[in-house]
Amino acid sequence: VELAEPGGSGRTAGGSGAVDGEEVEVEDDDVRLLPAALEMPLGAGGQSSSFWSNLRASLREEPLLMQTLVGVIVGVCIGSIARACGPSPTTVELVAFPGELFMRVLRGLVTPLVSVSMVCGVLSLFDKTNGTNGGAKQVAFRLMLAYLVTTLVACAIGLLVVHAVRPGDGVSLQMGRDCGAKVERTVPSPATQRSGGALASVLTTARAAVPSNVFNALNEGNVLGIITASLFFGTAIASVDGNSTKDVVTLFHALDKIIQLCVKWATQLMPIGVSSIVAGRISGTCDPTQMLSALGKYVFCILLGLGAHAAVALPGMYVVATSTRFSRVFFSTRNRGGARNAGNASQHPPPPSFLQVIKAGVPSFATAFAVDSSSVALPKTIACAMSLGVPESLAKFSLPLGATVNMNGTALYEALSVLFIAQCHGVELSFGETVVVTLTSTIAAVGAAAIPSAGLVTMLLVLQAAGLAEFSDDVGALLALDWFLDRCRTVVNVQGDLMVVTALAAWEAG
Repeated sequence: VELAEPGGSGRTAGGSGAVDGEEVEVEDDDVRLLPAALEMPLGAGGQSSSFWSNLRASLREEPLLMQTLVGVIVGVCIGSIARACGPSPTTVELVAFPGELFMRVLRGLVTPLVSVSMVCGVLSLFDKTNGTNGGAKQVAFRLMLAYLVTTLVACAIGLLVVHAVRPGDGVSLQMGRDCGAKVERTVPSPATQRSGGALASVLTTARAAVPSNVFNALNEGNVLGIITASLFFGTAIASVDGNSTKDVVTLFHALDKIIQLCVKWATQLMPIGVSSIVAGRISGTCDPTQMLSALGKYVFCILLGLGAHAAVALPGMYVVATSTRFSRVFFSTRNRGGARNAGNASQHPPPPSFLQVIKAGVPSFATAFAVDSSSVALPKTIACAMSLGVPESLAKFSLPLGATVNMNGTALYEALSVLFIAQCHGVELSFGETVVVTLTSTIAAVGAAAIPSAGLVTMLLVLQAAGLAEFSDDVGALLALDWFLDRCRTVVNVQGDLMVVTALAAWEAG
C-alpha cells in the first residue's frame, strides 16, 4: 500500500517487514486511513475469517459487551418472574431504580459530550483543511445530503411495508390503550401540541435549532440547539488567529479527554443498569400474549421495515456510494491535478466493505440497544468509526451531528405507525397525504431528541400533518411495546450514522 506524502512522494507501509514488526513512521491520519481489512485476521489461503468468527472475536475483545448481553438476559428473567407474581407499582419502581440512576448518569454526560465533541471536531476539521472553511463546508454539505437521502429511503420502506402487509385492518387499539395506561406515559396531551401540520413541524425544528438562550438549551437538553451553538462557537474559534486562541483550543481538547474518561467510567455500570431497566420494563407491562394478539402484525411490520433498511437499503447505498464509478461521477471536480492526481488517488486503499462496517460496529450496536440512546452510544460509535479508518476529526464532527439528525429508524417507525393508526380507523390517505407523512416524518425525526422513546412524542406532529389529530390518543396504545421497538430503531439509527461517516471518509480520501 502506497501512502502519499504532501510532497507527492510515496512510501511503502505494507511490506512484509513492516507487518512482521519493522516500524514505519507514518502520520496519524495516514494510519487512520488504512482500512479495517488490513487489520482483520486472515484464514487459510489468505481468505478473511467468517463474519461469525469475527463476531466471536469482537465479543472476546469486548468483555463489557458480553457482560451487557448477559445483563439483558438476566433482566428478562427477573422481569418475567416479577410480572408473574403481580408486582405492585412500588415493586416495579424499586426493580427499575438502579437502571434509572444509571440512565441519569449517562444523560448527564450527553450535553458536555456532544458540545465538546462538536467543537473539537470543527477545530480538527479546520486544521485538516489548512485553516479554511471551504473544506469544512464541503464535508458538512455532503454529510447533510447523505443523512437526508438515507432518512427519506427509510420513510419509503416504512410506507411500502405498511401498504403491503396492512397490519391495521380489523385491529382495535382499545385493548392496547388500556394496557398502555399501565406504563409510564411520556406522550403529552394532544391539546398541548401546536397545530399547523407540516409547517408547524418545520417551524418547531427551526426554533429548536436556533436557541434564544444557549444556557436554557443546555438546561432543557435541546441537543439540536446545543449542536448549532457548538458549531457556531467552534467555527468562530477556528477563524480567529491561532496564537490568540491557542489556550482555548488546548482547553477544549483537554475537556474532550476528560469527558471521554468519565463516559468510560459510567459505562462500566452498564450490565447492572441494563439488567435493571429491562427487568423494570417487563415487570410493569401487561401480558405479552395479550399485547401481541392486538399488535402482533404491527410489531412484525416494524421489525420487517427496520430489517430491510438495515440489511438491504443501507448496505446497498453504501456499496454504491463507495464505488469508483460513483466517486468519478460526483466528485471528479475535486481532482484538479488531472492524471497526476488520478494516479495518486489509485494509491489509496479501498474503503471497508459493508460487512466489515457491520462487524466493526457490533460494539456500538449492542450499546445502542442496551441504553436505548444514540447519544449515549456516541463514544462507542466514534471508536468503531476510527477502527474503520475514519479520521478522528471527521468522526467527532459527523457522528454527534448524526446522533441528532440522522434518525433512519425513527423516521421509518413514525411513517409506518401513522399509516397503521389510519388503517385501524379505516382511513385511506391520498397520495398527497402520504407524501406529507413522508416529509413530516423526516423533519420530525430530525427534531426528535436522541433519547429513549422520543419518536412517540414527535409522532403527534406527523399525525397532525396528515389530518389525523383526532386519533392522537392511539399513540398511548404503542407505549407498552415501545421499550423494545425503540431499542431496535436506535440500532438502525447508529448503523446509518456509522455507514454514512465511513462512506464520507472514503469520499474525502479519494
